[in-house]
Amino acid sequence: MYDVIIVGAGASGCFLALTLKYKNPSLKVLLLEKNDKLGKKILITGNGRCNIGNKNIKIDDYSSNSSLKEFKDLIESGSMNYTALLKEFGVLITNEEDRLYPYSNQALTVCKSFERALLNYGVEIVYNYDVNAIEKENDTFIINNEKRSKMVVIATGGKTYPKTGSTGKGYEILKSFGHSITKLYPSLTNLKTNYKYIKDLAGVRVNAKVSLYGDDDLITEELGQLQFTKDSLSGICVFNLSRYACKLPNHKDLFIKVDYAQDKKADELYNYIKSFSNYTIEDAISCILNNKLAKVITKDLKIEGKRVTNLTDNDLTKVVNIIKSMTFEVTGTGDFDVSQVTSGGAKLEEFTNNLESKKYGGLYAVGEVLDVDGKCGGYNLSWAFSSALMACDNINKNTI
Repeated sequence: MYDVIIVGAGASGCFLALTLKYKNPSLKVLLLEKNDKLGKKILITGNGRCNIGNKNIKIDDYSSNSSLKEFKDLIESGSMNYTALLKEFGVLITNEEDRLYPYSNQALTVCKSFERALLNYGVEIVYNYDVNAIEKENDTFIINNEKRSKMVVIATGGKTYPKTGSTGKGYEILKSFGHSITKLYPSLTNLKTNYKYIKDLAGVRVNAKVSLYGDDDLITEELGQLQFTKDSLSGICVFNLSRYACKLPNHKDLFIKVDYAQDKKADELYNYIKSFSNYTIEDAISCILNNKLAKVITKDLKIEGKRVTNLTDNDLTKVVNIIKSMTFEVTGTGDFDVSQVTSGGAKLEEFTNNLESKKYGGLYAVGEVLDVDGKCGGYNLSWAFSSALMACDNINKNTI
């Protein structure tokens, strides 16, 4: 009989197991993982660097179908609470413009540190273990008719990157206990477009202001590095827009406007381009923007190869307008295979502020399996660790 069984050895599961044992060494804790190693999703976060949190977190950085009001203080103070514990577990943190990373700049460091700490603190872990069924008999949870525990924590993650083991199993488990699962969307992902010259822009990276519109209404906007692929817009700024776009399938007119020179006024750009009267228009625009982008703009306006001196004022105005407001229709988002996080999940209102189920005492859920998702920049890992802390003290209290 275990005191606690945690299903899922990702960020929230590993951190919870370690924190439970750190605060109460006498607890008997079992960690179950369906993969042959822990933290497979951790390894690919932050492009392999693992953006482990953020120093500047506000409640508005998260979305949920339930109110987050009662979690506000815990979420906003999260990084102050969990970074000291991560250090205890062998993960030294460095701050890079409010984004927190392991000091080694390697996600592998986090996983290896968790492995060593789990062994050191005496957490039992079983790999290649797929949880098929959980039942509760009296005060005991029974997993796969063989493993028994006083309490169970679902820390299985969402549906994104299923190759890492995030297949949505946690939702099925929670539904079997009567919990509601909201509609699930892939979030923090690329936005697909049918722009006719998108393939010509593949590989281009440019700093810009990107604005998402639906039915001509501005939904939200972001500043950052915009990246183009052969059929999509990408980059952190676009990923943050995708949090809204993924939930707006009924908009007939969903599009993005890009300002490639958000710190320059239109008349300033107009006069600057016009000053290169003997240049081709491509070369004049290339004094401001990426050369590939300059060529696409002139193709789009059908003025390629023309010299600035031979263009009308109307032609130059169109050039400036497209630099300040290039428009891309959004035709779809990346799917769960390529998205960073799942938007939606187990309804938060069906859990206490300690993340214990209101339907079954002793059942908890932490991390991405819950209906809480944040923007890019360490916010989702911060929720993983903070939610584990929310559950930890209550679990310890219930074992006394």
